[in-house]
Amino acid sequence: MTADRDTVRIFVAVGISGEARELLVDAVQRISSEVPNGIQWVRPEGMHLTLKFLGNIPAPRLPPLVECLKPVAEAARPFSLELAGLGMFPNRRVPRVLWAGADGDLEVLAELQRASESAITALGHPAEGRPFRPHITLGRPRRSLSDTQRARVGEIVSRTSPPSAVRWTVTSLEVMETELHPTGARHTIVVSHDFGG
Repeated sequence: MTADRDTVRIFVAVGISGEARELLVDAVQRISSEVPNGIQWVRPEGMHLTLKFLGNIPAPRLPPLVECLKPVAEAARPFSLELAGLGMFPNRRVPRVLWAGADGDLEVLAELQRASESAITALGHPAEGRPFRPHITLGRPRRSLSDTQRARVGEIVSRTSPPSAVRWTVTSLEVMETELHPTGARHTIVVSHDFGG
């Protein structure tokens, strides 16, 4: 995080393993070979599983946010996740987000998400209105695509073989910053709180 900005774009997440990332990069390459210019892909180093998206917040509100999540992480214990197929939001006819699913210790993940949400909203940040649906965002079809082109993207993703269900252990909670650039978003870790359990 740079101190000279008035606002920062922030979210809270858990990371994925290097092996999972490689499998997702392979899936992205297979999809992008059929849609070379129609999708804004997430950089491999930015692939993560979001627990809470805050968007742009005033920079002075970041330190208390970071601090409030420390006890959440200290109360958490390591748990396992695995990759689980490919999908789209809201649906394959008009995909706006392409993602890989997650499986494994989902109840433990949901507990961590609820605890994070509770700590963050206690600081006065708005609560998330949508139910938590764990996923790893891979890319977003460009706004310039027509409905027909979007439907084709949905069809291609639907018939792309999913990555292997590789497992990894989650051991920390991460506060991350997004910087938006014409070439795509860049995600960097502001702080990583190790689990204490």
